[in-house]
Amino acid sequence: MDEQTAFVLALQILALFSIAGALLLYLLCKIQKTDTVTFENIPGAGKPILVTCADNCLGLQISIHLANRGFRVFSGLKNGAGTGASSDSISARVIRSWQKNRESQNVIMHGSIVALPLDVNREDILHEAADIIRGHLPAGEDGIWAVINTTGLIYKGRLDLQDTSHWEAMFKTNVIGVLRSARVFQGLLRNTSGRIITIGPEDCTESGLVGYAATRHAVKGASIALRKELEPLGIKVVTLEPKGFSTEGLYILPKIKKIEDQTEISIDLNGSIEYHPKALPPHALQIIDVCLTTSKPKENYTLRYKYPWSQPLQLLTM
Repeated sequence: MDEQTAFVLALQILALFSIAGALLLYLLCKIQKTDTVTFENIPGAGKPILVTCADNCLGLQISIHLANRGFRVFSGLKNGAGTGASSDSISARVIRSWQKNRESQNVIMHGSIVALPLDVNREDILHEAADIIRGHLPAGEDGIWAVINTTGLIYKGRLDLQDTSHWEAMFKTNVIGVLRSARVFQGLLRNTSGRIITIGPEDCTESGLVGYAATRHAVKGASIALRKELEPLGIKVVTLEPKGFSTEGLYILPKIKKIEDQTEISIDLNGSIEYHPKALPPHALQIIDVCLTTSKPKENYTLRYKYPWSQPLQLLTM
């Protein structure tokens, strides 16, 4: 064997070992990531969180993510979590599949999801939701760690052509709904010195979003005033501002990923449900983790892609 052939053969062997090593490292990281959900020291493990709406992609993704992180998540569904024709939504099915998967594990797993009826436009249902949450808390506890306002309504249309009723509906849900939730759940938050998390202005670069953009800026203004008002009670108010995301993608209804010959909703090794689209990339979810686990959160956090150039790639893989 001449020297050139030996050199080429050595390079090929080295490349094969490199590929094998990379695959092994990938598998080890996957296993380690899966195992972390059983650790006692997960930030937020066991703390109760309310996500006001899991009917949309944003709320459903946040609910599952936080439950996988060890939180006790109360997820609001407008029609509840039953199995009847009127209530068996995609989100309800996804949550039930997540619960079934969690119950089938042979190890102690932190985190849970309790789906409950919740409509921010109905104050009576908000009070009923507060009672349901109290009923699920352990004896001696009477508080939740955070309320995350994920309810959102969008009507697109040029300002000169859009019906005024669409503006009124968006303000009723996106702004007044946040204020109703803050008022109803204030008592549960005061007992834990908890936090209210709202969704603020986004990059509304598309046309036809004037009314929606107005509601999000109104939420930010209300959050600033609410922060001052609730500060003496120990309640923190935090605003999340998505940047670089499809505005409509946050609040559309999730869809199940169809796989041939599959009858049940699939769940991967990390407890993630196979539905689409996902509203937020991993880095944005990490920012939400920081917002929830730090003792002194900032007033505003920007949810964005970690690297701007990675946005197109992540949109394809989410």
